[in-house]
Amino acid sequence: MNLNSFRFKIALLSGLITGLLLVGSGFVLWRVSYQFNLDRLDREIRNVGQANLDRVQGGDHWARLEEALKFVAGNREAAPFVLWVKHNDKVIYQSPDWPTGLAPESFSVSEKYDGQNAPKPGQPFPPPPRRGEPISPSNPALPLKSPRFSTVATDGKSWRAGVMGNPYVTLILAANMDDFDSRMTGLRNTYLSTLVVVLVLVAGGAWFVARRALRPVTALTRTAERVTAHGLDQRIPAMTSDAEFNRLITVFNEMLDRLEKSFTQATRFSADASHELKTPLARLQVELEQALGSAPSGSPQQEVYSSLLDEVSRLKAIVQKLLLLSLADAGRLQLKCKPVNLTRMLENVIEDCRAQAPHLTVEQKLAPDVHVNSDADLLEQALQNLASNAIKYNYDHGRIRFELATEANHIAVRVANSGPGIPPADRERIFERFYRADKSRSGRVDGVGLGLSLSREIIRTHGGELSLEDSEDGFTCFAAKLPTRVKPASKDLP
Repeated sequence: MNLNSFRFKIALLSGLITGLLLVGSGFVLWRVSYQFNLDRLDREIRNVGQANLDRVQGGDHWARLEEALKFVAGNREAAPFVLWVKHNDKVIYQSPDWPTGLAPESFSVSEKYDGQNAPKPGQPFPPPPRRGEPISPSNPALPLKSPRFSTVATDGKSWRAGVMGNPYVTLILAANMDDFDSRMTGLRNTYLSTLVVVLVLVAGGAWFVARRALRPVTALTRTAERVTAHGLDQRIPAMTSDAEFNRLITVFNEMLDRLEKSFTQATRFSADASHELKTPLARLQVELEQALGSAPSGSPQQEVYSSLLDEVSRLKAIVQKLLLLSLADAGRLQLKCKPVNLTRMLENVIEDCRAQAPHLTVEQKLAPDVHVNSDADLLEQALQNLASNAIKYNYDHGRIRFELATEANHIAVRVANSGPGIPPADRERIFERFYRADKSRSGRVDGVGLGLSLSREIIRTHGGELSLEDSEDGFTCFAAKLPTRVKPASKDLP
């Protein structure tokens, strides 16, 4: 997985946003659920307490109430409810299980009254209802104070205490929160485990959505990777479900149409021009050779004819290179492959190099009897171009080094020469056509900048690659790597 890919960033961003929303909403839901259950416990405490505060009750009443609460709660080790009751300034009842750390005096009692029996400001409190008589308009219930609730932790337990009362009695009814905490812990654990599963599903969904959304971009990328001189006919089918990408795909396909048309026209023009120039140049060469033979020896005419004949030969070489390059661009550079002794071919190239540049020191390190299946004429032309460059761009009395070795899955030919080297800014452009890296010497060095381009196309047609390698000893080294087997192939110009 590429962490810098746009797809990963989209999936990560969408997953993070969705995950944060889930976590945030889950936290809010948890707080709402907690508060809802806590309010329900408060209502239960309030209902139990206020139902026994409508009149003044004795201590035995509160004892019976606690027993009833224990009976309703069932058999439990810990008391579900504990009570503390004070009548005026006297404590009339306190549960036997009242926690020692729960101080009744620390609780504040509200002085506000609720309900329809609440006295008006300045109005005296009504007397307690008469015992033995039911509550009625003539025997009204006592007004009730607004309850106050708080959670207190003591002795390793949590209690929810409700403080309530009437004008004569103050009641503290505390509920053990063990069951409450257990339920909320179970709910929290269920939510967290569910959240983990949901986040995994969200991550998978985000990756799927990102992949689905970028599918047209992937199709564009794959098509662009297949667009070469032999694959300009590649097109992307229009999307039926992704209308947003249809315009992009249409523009891309139209661009490929224009590119294919322009490339085809340029290739045909180059091939046709090279082909058409061959005949007049051949006639011109014949005429110049005849004129040179007829001119008096040592005459000015003979010098002019000889110079013109050299230029015609140079033009023929350029035309031949352009023709080969145009065929390579169109995929029509046909190879006539047969087994070739590459060691012997390099020995011939080295011999020619020594004859052309006797002032240079030529070194060789050739593996013996290396054979390769190739087009001998084209491959030798590529090697001759490399040797010619090594002669041209060299110091006076410099060195040229030829190497031939059989490596893992290919055969490597290296041609290195001493010299001023190639500037770093020019290293990426030396294989461009008509590009001359040494502009200061372009007027003094023969050539038009086609040799390296042609050599690379020939090596590539053989299934290999030509590259400029780094050298630690000040040499400029070109390495041609050829496969051990070459399958000849050609493709007609579309």
